[in-house]
Amino acid sequence: MTPEVPFETLVDALALQAVLFTPGDLPALGEFLSTLDACLEAAPEGPARSILEAVKQAGEKIVLADLEDSRENLETLARCVTLLQKALHGGEDAGRACLEEAAGLLAGWGVTVAATAGSAEDGDTKKKKGKGKARAGRKPKAPKRPAPAEPLPFMADPDLLKDFVNEAAEHLEQIEIHLLELEQRPDDKECINGIFRPFHTIKGVSGFLQLQDVNRLSHQAETLLDRVRNDQLEVSPALVDLVLDVVDILKTMIGNLQDVLREGPAAYRPCDISGHLERIEAMLAGETGPVPVPTKPLGEILVEKGVVTPEDVDAAIRKQREETPQARIGEILVQEGKADPKDVAHAIREQRQLRSEAAAVKVDLGKLDNLVDMVGELVIVQSLVQQNPSIRDTLDQKLQRDLSQLGRITSELQKNAMALRMVPIRHTFHKMIRLVRDLSKRCGKQVELRMSGEDTEIDRNMVEAIYDPLVHMIRNAVDHGLEPPEERAAAGKPETGVVLLEAYHKGGSIIIEIRDDGRGLDRTRIRKKAEERGLVREDETLADHEIDNLVFHPGFSTAESVTEVSGRGVGMDVVKRAIERLRGKVELRSTPGRGCAIAIRLPLTLAIIDGIVVCVGSERYIIPTIAIKQTLRPRRADYHTVQGRGEMIKVRGELIPLIRLYELFGVEPRQTDPCEALVVVVENEGQQRCLLVEGLLGKQEVVIKSLGKYLQQIRGVAGGTILGDGRVGLILDIAGIIESHNDKVRRDNEQMDHRASAEGARHNETMEVNA
Repeated sequence: MTPEVPFETLVDALALQAVLFTPGDLPALGEFLSTLDACLEAAPEGPARSILEAVKQAGEKIVLADLEDSRENLETLARCVTLLQKALHGGEDAGRACLEEAAGLLAGWGVTVAATAGSAEDGDTKKKKGKGKARAGRKPKAPKRPAPAEPLPFMADPDLLKDFVNEAAEHLEQIEIHLLELEQRPDDKECINGIFRPFHTIKGVSGFLQLQDVNRLSHQAETLLDRVRNDQLEVSPALVDLVLDVVDILKTMIGNLQDVLREGPAAYRPCDISGHLERIEAMLAGETGPVPVPTKPLGEILVEKGVVTPEDVDAAIRKQREETPQARIGEILVQEGKADPKDVAHAIREQRQLRSEAAAVKVDLGKLDNLVDMVGELVIVQSLVQQNPSIRDTLDQKLQRDLSQLGRITSELQKNAMALRMVPIRHTFHKMIRLVRDLSKRCGKQVELRMSGEDTEIDRNMVEAIYDPLVHMIRNAVDHGLEPPEERAAAGKPETGVVLLEAYHKGGSIIIEIRDDGRGLDRTRIRKKAEERGLVREDETLADHEIDNLVFHPGFSTAESVTEVSGRGVGMDVVKRAIERLRGKVELRSTPGRGCAIAIRLPLTLAIIDGIVVCVGSERYIIPTIAIKQTLRPRRADYHTVQGRGEMIKVRGELIPLIRLYELFGVEPRQTDPCEALVVVVENEGQQRCLLVEGLLGKQEVVIKSLGKYLQQIRGVAGGTILGDGRVGLILDIAGIIESHNDKVRRDNEQMDHRASAEGARHNETMEVNA
């Protein structure tokens, strides 16, 4: 039985897709309509469903060209989804107003909307009727498509087509990466070859499969690159733009082939490639002849090595120009007896700077997941065997040695299995290069993207989940954060703005930071907007970081107008929720005039953790080893109670707050006196706390098990595991525990202040009566 996906979550996903709309991107609109179908399956009867049905009609009109695929129309469509999202998250009055506004926008297109009187919550009483319709992993109904007039020849071998689709997607990604590198290093021959070879492969296999359009387009692109490779065409921004456009339409065509494999021949949609072919032919016709050779020519390398003299090279160049224009310099030098073929080959290898590529084996992801799961189960069973009293108390030394060896092998196997889950974040980062390039052109800004930590490894299951949040934050940095060139120059900054994308490991977490050197957050505008929306009172005092965090509220935006890039008020709240679903956290820092930094903190892996097993009452908890500073049994003189801060333990001259875990989790304790129990000092992001426990049961490497959807949001708990004795233990989330403790101290102080105010008022009344 698959878990239900909440209606609000589906609408959030729909809103995030809508904010990424760009004119002409029909595949993205198709994905939007598919998500919309899933929303309709989960939607209760009521005004929200009526709006969704009308949005679907409008989207289909754009796909069918009944409505123009313009920026204004796409923005209006996205605005309707934003209003629906705000209606779901807002109160009754605000919800009704949002739905009525959306209905008015849709009516302007001639799309009929059912009555929207009432709020988005009016359909809640009917949710049972639609409960269970939207399931994770359940395929939404696709829009009806007309069947193709002719059979599809490339469907003769679906298995081969599937392999081609998967490999072509990888080839196109590599082409895109090398293209962006080529734009920075136009003389890099190896970079050109890195683009040419994937096109050649796509051309060959697509021809065999009778994918005629893919074959024609990739063949023409290959011809274009061959001219570049042979120094007959110069690398220019126009050429890079053209090849990137070819990559985009090939991605669209490959994506449609995936739809065909999933849904059948009726899903096939041919693409019009005539415009791309004409542009390639025009560029080929306008070629300018030979272009300058690489920055370090072959002849120069041979001279440096002492193989030939400069005069020999000059003579070879003259002969090439006057007699044999098709011959290469190296060939002429060999023919003239001036150089040995082996020396020329070494020089060519040095010139190209051949990159060594690590060998890899492709493995089905399902098999990989099963392997990792089985290794996890092996670790648990091995621990159960070692903890068995019959084994633990045995006097057989050989058995003990064998078990110890088994433990070492199991531990090593587990480390290797967990490494299989980890992938470099490089591929995700490289996708941002193209994004920043396109955004800088649209916004009319000069932007340099700097990347650091591309080889940092992250759990494979997180890679896809963090892509959309990264896209939105990069968009914000370019559109809102960085100033236009003239404004930067006036502020004494370089005209080219910098966006830094960085990944690194810290304290058992992976940190992904997006920093810019722009204007920073405008806290005055944020505060004003928050007051207009009723999020804060005019007389309310807020710290800078509290004002900054207002941008995470649903639908919050300070943009004066909606642009093609951003400004619809959808995104940062969705970003925060997406990261929190991965047990992560989003932190925001801003310095006016100097820029803004957003840090995403994620767990290093979703599968395993090193921890210390502790007991509290009859329960067992695992504290992550990475968070532990020390353990101690405090003396009476070290125990203090500080007004406004609660119980404290003095550790090495520093007072650290005490947290009683049995109070936090509602456990019946055996020991409540800190001086008779044990204290574990933990730290998270510079904050230290003392956790009161009753005993330490040992160090253990545990496999994290999900607690299920009903328990996974418990604050202070990261997951569960099966311990060596077969019992279930909870893995503590130190950050959540510290936050819970801070909230408790804050509530206690507020109650104390309230009681003090009440007692003061009663005292004043008594004094007045006595007077």
